[in-house]
Amino acid sequence: RGRRTIPPMIQLHNEIVGFTRLMEPRPEEVKRREALVEEFRKIVHAVFGKECKMELFGSQATGLFLPSSDVDVTIHTGLAKGDASKEGGEEEKSEVTAKQQREQEEKDMDSWEASAAVNAASSPLRRLESALRSRWLDDLTYLEVIENTRVPLVKFTHGPTKISVDVSFDMESSTKAAALMRTYIQAMPPLRPLAFVLKYFMASRSLNEPYTGGVGSYLLQLMIVSFLQHRERDGYNNNRVSVYNLGSLLLEFFEFFGMDFNFVTTGISVRHDGMFFPKGARDKKEVFWQESRPFSIAMENPLDLTMDVGKPSFRVQLVQRAFETAFKVVLAHVSDPAEPCNSILGTILPVTDEMRKRRDQVGFDERAGADPRQQRRGSDGRGRRRRNDDGPASKRRRYN
Repeated sequence: RGRRTIPPMIQLHNEIVGFTRLMEPRPEEVKRREALVEEFRKIVHAVFGKECKMELFGSQATGLFLPSSDVDVTIHTGLAKGDASKEGGEEEKSEVTAKQQREQEEKDMDSWEASAAVNAASSPLRRLESALRSRWLDDLTYLEVIENTRVPLVKFTHGPTKISVDVSFDMESSTKAAALMRTYIQAMPPLRPLAFVLKYFMASRSLNEPYTGGVGSYLLQLMIVSFLQHRERDGYNNNRVSVYNLGSLLLEFFEFFGMDFNFVTTGISVRHDGMFFPKGARDKKEVFWQESRPFSIAMENPLDLTMDVGKPSFRVQLVQRAFETAFKVVLAHVSDPAEPCNSILGTILPVTDEMRKRRDQVGFDERAGADPRQQRRGSDGRGRRRRNDDGPASKRRRYN
């Protein structure tokens, strides 16, 4: 019979540390992505002029990207917000009478399809698509324009580097969001490793794309921030000392958002050290309550209080079920398992070819990592909570 050398919760912590070291960006990967961005910048300048500004945001800007993560780019064309799929800014109004205008509209009806085709072809999205086809025809393995979404996109994959790029237009708030997230990463040490594990967890279940109802990177990171804020408040109110055992934090995150949190009634804000609010409140209902999608995640954008970051994430029930299942699987392996487990984290994170390749390159040990010496007051030597500590071993509270 096998024998554990370290307590299971400590083992899980070490595995998370090791996974983060394995999957975090390497210098050569960063350089390869930067080189692709610079080549793409040349195309952007050729299409929209050198005065056009292009910026990175998302995981590429925060350093939280996985090997399979897209590069998120926004192009500032100077168009009005929401006009990325149109030809340009507001046209000058011609000085014609109402009668002449009606006559012109009737005349144009016969050539409506041709006119629509011309307008579509001259939109920034289509102009960029055309330039990519002509300049990188042999290098692209995927190219698509997604127009009928809250944020229109041009998506493409560069074949030689196998890097995917998502291009949006005039998303000024995106770069500010990246700066905000870098601030949170510095203030909350557990945020970075938890983000790597949870991003991989969501991607492996195809729950990571907002335009298909999943949880995007920014929303997921805000959920982690909210969880850490809540945990800090809860520990302070109950006179407990916080500790950064990543295994315990991951387990609690799965429990909190998989079993305890009521997405139907409750919204999330990370402002002022974090808080929850009723989605149906008079001052919140217009922004955060969706009659047709009551299960959507209501996440206040800390940079724009009138915007719901979670609005596109309508598959929240699948997300919640995935979290609940992961909680139960991990808990079974850290609570007196009948047999030792080579990798507790491996029970919820599928091994991909990319992971095997990276593991072989660095000689990765699944249980490698730093030994978390700090133990939360109220936990036993195996990292489990005692009965007087809030968590899986005690009666849970529901947040609604």
